[in-house]
Amino acid sequence: MGGVNVAEPIKKTDIVRGLVSDGDMKKALSIAKDFRLGITKAQRSAMTKAYECMVHPAFYISIGTDIPTAIQEGVTVLTELYG
Repeated sequence: MGGVNVAEPIKKTDIVRGLVSDGDMKKALSIAKDFRLGITKAQRSAMTKAYECMVHPAFYISIGTDIPTAIQEGVTVLTELYG
């Protein structure tokens, strides 16, 4: 009998890299913001805030957050880690 070709499972980091490559930062952030290994608390926080600003901008505007800056900071972390 021939060997069974078992594909390796797709890692979430590989999915995030593909999304970053495709320019889908919102979807990439939605996954990467929950990562724990290999990133600092500050990096995770920046990615989480960027994603939250994308999906709930009115709230973050109401508390005085500079939305474009928060999003750019999170996207910068994302692309440095997974771009």
